[in-house]
Amino acid sequence: MMSYGSSFPKQALSLLFLSIQVGLSAQITIGERPCLFDELHPSHTLQAAESHIRAAISREELADQAETGPEIRTVPVVVHIIHNGGSENISKAQIERQIQILNEDYGKLPGTPGDGDGVDTRVRFCLAKTDPQGRCTDGIVRLKTTLTNHQPVDRATLKNLSFWDNTRYLNIYIVKTISGNVGGYSSFPYAPPNEDGIVVRHNLFGDIGTAAASGGRTTTHELGHWFGLYHTFNGGCGQDTCTDGDLVCDTPPVVNPNFSCNLSANSCANDSPNLPDQVRNYMDYTPDDCKNLFTQGQKDRIMATLDTVRTLIWSFDNLAATGCDSTYQPPVVCSLAADFVTLTQAVCLGGKVYFMDRSLNVATSWQWSFPGGNPATSTLQNPTIQYDSLGAYPVTLIAANSTGADTLLVENYISVTEPGIGHALPFIANFDDGVFPPVGTDIFNPDLGISWEKDSLGAHSAPFSARIDNLININYGTRDEIVLPFLDLSTSNPDSALLLTFWWAYARSDANYSDELIVQISKDCGVNYTNILTKSGNALATGPTQTTQFIPTPAQWQKATVNLFQYKTEQYVKIRFVNVTDGGNRMYLDDIQINGGLVTATHGPEHSTWPVQIFPNPAFDLVRVQTAAGWSKPIHVRAYNALGSLLHDYGPDSADALYVAAFPAGPIFFSIESGGQVMTFRLMKLK
Repeated sequence: MMSYGSSFPKQALSLLFLSIQVGLSAQITIGERPCLFDELHPSHTLQAAESHIRAAISREELADQAETGPEIRTVPVVVHIIHNGGSENISKAQIERQIQILNEDYGKLPGTPGDGDGVDTRVRFCLAKTDPQGRCTDGIVRLKTTLTNHQPVDRATLKNLSFWDNTRYLNIYIVKTISGNVGGYSSFPYAPPNEDGIVVRHNLFGDIGTAAASGGRTTTHELGHWFGLYHTFNGGCGQDTCTDGDLVCDTPPVVNPNFSCNLSANSCANDSPNLPDQVRNYMDYTPDDCKNLFTQGQKDRIMATLDTVRTLIWSFDNLAATGCDSTYQPPVVCSLAADFVTLTQAVCLGGKVYFMDRSLNVATSWQWSFPGGNPATSTLQNPTIQYDSLGAYPVTLIAANSTGADTLLVENYISVTEPGIGHALPFIANFDDGVFPPVGTDIFNPDLGISWEKDSLGAHSAPFSARIDNLININYGTRDEIVLPFLDLSTSNPDSALLLTFWWAYARSDANYSDELIVQISKDCGVNYTNILTKSGNALATGPTQTTQFIPTPAQWQKATVNLFQYKTEQYVKIRFVNVTDGGNRMYLDDIQINGGLVTATHGPEHSTWPVQIFPNPAFDLVRVQTAAGWSKPIHVRAYNALGSLLHDYGPDSADALYVAAFPAGPIFFSIESGGQVMTFRLMKLK
């Protein structure tokens, strides 16, 4: 067992590098959830980053530097205010006060609440004075949107709204609420660029204005994670004070987070000497007025991060480029810079687009021009425009204030397309023809990393299923999607239910974390989606928790059924299956079906010219399939009951004679597919 001290031997550091064990934090069970770090960063997803950090700490030059203290390293900051016109649209003074608090805390500035028993990390923060295009700025971007009520699963959307190069700026997002009553969360070093930054609730950012009841230490805490620090209670007591827990030798082990400033708390006795919990550490959960220190070991980790993945951000050249060097002389007043964004650049005919002004330096009036839109002009700051004509259209914004005006024109910014008519029902995607994704189906893989793919090891119906490997997907929070083709649900059988059914299998890698499966439907060409099914945790898991790759047995598949009755008249809908990765295990999908094809009788002269015939109808025990010359072989026949449940799959090379004796009496629906064409027939099964 090792003792504490900043003079940790270099040999031991090398051993640490070889024996890293990133532990799981204790579960938070009382009050609000101050931080979402542990939920968003399962332990095995941090190993790659951890190896870089430990390697940097172990290097001779970093150890020597830690003894003398590095130069001050300044981090340029941009604050994106995501608001909906309420008090969450905080003042510039409140933002500047939070930056001041960060400098007090990370600098251990004498006479401030940050002047505790810890060390000066030698890190400082500066609101950027020039933006990525070199324009003068106050380092603040404001956007009005309902996304201020934030779901962490949608955090990539914040980057779509506003994001500055993360190698040059620290992106901080201020929102009204975070689901789950969360105070804030942060990315970790080596996270994907579009996930980099921190998110904080407005009433915890600073200690004035809407955060008057706060001490501003939520942001200090979250930035600790951004620099590579864990919670002090990470992994509980563990076995070793250096290789377990938060991987910092001079922070005593803590079994659970502390929520009160009890200076005598001592939850672990396996450290030598046996020291009390470090309740004043910024990386615990104690109240803001209790926290006031970082240790030397934590400083070493911060420096290691700045010396590896975050080297450009504090470089002299970047400080000069962002206006954060000491010689920068800003103008008396920053000129206005017009800017805007929408999340829906592509819409169907008749679709509506919400435009968000994100002009720099406080515009007070707006003149928009929307050729092809209704209305064609607007003076609102954030207008909603409907597009009733096909084509590609430009958008122009003239933003103005007392200092002048600026114009931004973006050609072909909005694309308007014809909705069309979707694929007639029934729809079936069983992945069994080996083509992936199936014809007409799309895969959305935003990070170009781990995504949905074809699998042949554990299919529900052989030979193939769809699978995504969350066990190796370290891009936590990514939404990978299987998007079905546009469907015409009005072709459903008016005499039966309209049901979406599919089979899934999933296991967790750790009982504390779970990936998520969301099924969504859109009636406006994919602009807006509504959740129609959500599964996570115990409701999602079909197999046992395991750290090895999950391959389901037949018994570990479960069937989901979603009633689509309210959408029965819709002729152009999109349905997508969304995997939200949280470092869990493999997820599988198979046999996606939507019942309800056109009810047709195949006997009678009105259907004599159809390319497929089924006879006799009604039938007792055997029916025959006859195809015209225009239909290619082989054919694939499946039988369903009136609720859309699969009764029998005759296979991709179905025989001409189909046995139906085992089916219950009543209507039976046959889906016959050949050469990419699908026809559906209704058969009356007799007793």
